[in-house]
Amino acid sequence: MQYPSSWRALHWVIALCVMSLIPIGLWIVARTEANLWDDLTNLLYGIHKAMGFTVLLLMGLRVAFKVFYKSPAYPDSMSRKQIIAAKGLHHLFYVLLIAVPLLGWAGVTAFPALIVFPGFDLPGFPGVPQNEALAQRLFQIHGTLAILLAFLVLGHIGAALRHLVLLKDRVFQRMWFKRR
Repeated sequence: MQYPSSWRALHWVIALCVMSLIPIGLWIVARTEANLWDDLTNLLYGIHKAMGFTVLLLMGLRVAFKVFYKSPAYPDSMSRKQIIAAKGLHHLFYVLLIAVPLLGWAGVTAFPALIVFPGFDLPGFPGVPQNEALAQRLFQIHGTLAILLAFLVLGHIGAALRHLVLLKDRVFQRMWFKRR
């Protein structure tokens, strides 16, 4: 059994965004540490903010799907411990995929750096004051959690490939596209 097609599409759109956000974020850090403030840095920041905010909005949809759709059952070959671990990891993904963009948004509000592209600004995060020290702390937490998320994504990809190639237990196909 598979997840509904809308849920699978949302998963892969979010996955592509996250797999783009991580290297862009690392590139931004490298450029700012090298004190490179130019059009490319501004473009990278704009892309990162737009995609991060998009992930936050998409995660709202993802949570709604989680409430209204039942996940397909895991195969009988998976132990109770493995299922608990898989569910725990997915819950951690949900937390991080909401917390990381929220912290970034709060950081750009506190800094303030809400400009995404000329003529398009993010709204300010409600209740976050302009305070550069607060912004730096929020960005630090944002970056640390983003690195944790990156490692979890790598582990998730490894586990998915293990199910596909070694175990061949159809866990991977729950979120993959149907073959015709």
